[in-house]
Amino acid sequence: MEATILRLNKHWAGSEYPSLHERLIVEKLKKKKNLPHIQTLSGIRRSGKSTIFRLMINDLINTGTNPKEILLLNLDEPAFTSIWENASGLYHVVEIAEKLTAVRVKYLFLDEVQQIKNWELFAKGAYDTQHFNKIYITGSNSDLLHKQFATLLSGRYFADTVRPFSLKELMRLYGFTDLYSTIARRSDLFRLIDLYMKYGSFPEIVLNPIDDSIKTELLNSYYESIVLKDCIVYNQVRDSHLFYRLLHFLLSNAGAPFYYNSLAKSVKSNENTVRNYLAYAHQSYIISDITNFSFSLKEETRSQHKVYSIDIGLMNAVGFQFMQRKGMLLENIVYNELVNAGYEEISFVRQTCECDFIAKKEGLFHAFQVCNELTPLNRDRETEGFNACGKLSPTSKTILTYNQEDLFDDIRVVPFWQFFGID
Repeated sequence: MEATILRLNKHWAGSEYPSLHERLIVEKLKKKKNLPHIQTLSGIRRSGKSTIFRLMINDLINTGTNPKEILLLNLDEPAFTSIWENASGLYHVVEIAEKLTAVRVKYLFLDEVQQIKNWELFAKGAYDTQHFNKIYITGSNSDLLHKQFATLLSGRYFADTVRPFSLKELMRLYGFTDLYSTIARRSDLFRLIDLYMKYGSFPEIVLNPIDDSIKTELLNSYYESIVLKDCIVYNQVRDSHLFYRLLHFLLSNAGAPFYYNSLAKSVKSNENTVRNYLAYAHQSYIISDITNFSFSLKEETRSQHKVYSIDIGLMNAVGFQFMQRKGMLLENIVYNELVNAGYEEISFVRQTCECDFIAKKEGLFHAFQVCNELTPLNRDRETEGFNACGKLSPTSKTILTYNQEDLFDDIRVVPFWQFFGID
């Protein structure tokens, strides 16, 4: 175990972790670092949670913290299997680290904490006794903050979600920071956008010079790991074949409305099983499940649903070939970017016509239609979709396209990369 602890804590030598790219969420975390509240970061595997830990460790070192006062543990490591069933064993690991450094640990970083049974009891005990200045925690399942933890530490923690690179982060990496310079480098921009629409924005895919065939292989391995570890094994799914079949169906029909009972019939299962399996996939972050907007709680119990993938590259890699279905592809991207941009209560409105998204930001509703290319043939359909919003009276109405810009009546037409990627 000592060798593993030393390997995981290279910052003890006094140097920063090199070659790390900033993430927008880090500035938010820095503002809270001096508060004692436990900081949790949950999100899909390979989205960069461990890198964010290292960015925060760099910041602590740069602002005067002794590197040896910072302990980083990746609880997925085989060396820690002996404590997976015993959360109190974490104290023993901390003691080993303190013997190695002869320095008290003040900042504890626990990566993939869901491996430890009853980890929340350890976190509460350490918080209540002020054993550490601050504890940072990551997990690959939204169930990380299940009811017991939320109840135990009510008011004592911050919870944030880590996702693959947003379009804004991706564009900043390549120097597209303002509209003028972006338009001046239009051809470079569209090469980047097309790669993004094919291979997605997982950090490893974006940051490394990897051959295209290897990218696809890597994305396939992500998919298998997420489905197996965070869905099937974590939730003890009995019928793994049904789970894979359901997820394949959902991702193949991303953005298409469905009811639970019709979905169950499509995969030859029952409604209760489908509900549970859909919840497991949602908790692993591989998909998001949104519902038809309604002012009535009674109607919400009979809501239609839509599913979107957290990453386009993941969908294309496992064989869905969405590059040939650009409208669906763009709709999925817009959903993810609405989440990345801080929109909440995202849903769709379906009456006699359909509005792709209605979302709230700073207390106001905004309506969005998604259209790869606006033409005289589809213009009326896209604009009429806003009529579905009815008494919602959205503050803004926007049609997001691949690369068209216009303004008519109270409707703005704007390229999706400009809307989400440029301040």
